[in-house]
Amino acid sequence: MIPELIVFFTAMTPFLELKLAIPVGMGLGLSTTTIFLFAIPGAILPGAIMLALIGPISKFLRKRSKFMDNFFEKLFSKTRKEHTKRFNKYETVLIIILIATPLPGSGTSVAALISFVFGVDYWKSITLMLTGTIIGAMLVTAGFGSIFKILDLLA
Repeated sequence: MIPELIVFFTAMTPFLELKLAIPVGMGLGLSTTTIFLFAIPGAILPGAIMLALIGPISKFLRKRSKFMDNFFEKLFSKTRKEHTKRFNKYETVLIIILIATPLPGSGTSVAALISFVFGVDYWKSITLMLTGTIIGAMLVTAGFGSIFKILDLLA
């Protein structure tokens, strides 16, 4: 398979995203620019698709199932009641930091769920995802670049 596509599809891996795709790209000998050009869209795509589909799917489920209607009602009312004030205050920074933090489970899919629960506008969410993903890509690249340099020195 083409190395660039390996990076793109690896970045789509849930919960690992850039944290896996960037070191894979480095291991394949790709340039940082090439890795960014394929890893960033790969990391954003699942979150963007999830964000676009989760609203219509939840509406469909709520209409068809009393259980799902109760589930979503409790989820929205409890979460929004307890966290809306703080979320609205830090919304932009929170989503960017959540995505940029290079820890498993801190990517665009989780940000899409949070954006959905709190009713963040789709395009605003996509912009925040892009910003967080770019920052995260820089952090992961710096971290793994340093590790690979140290390993080269030791070898």
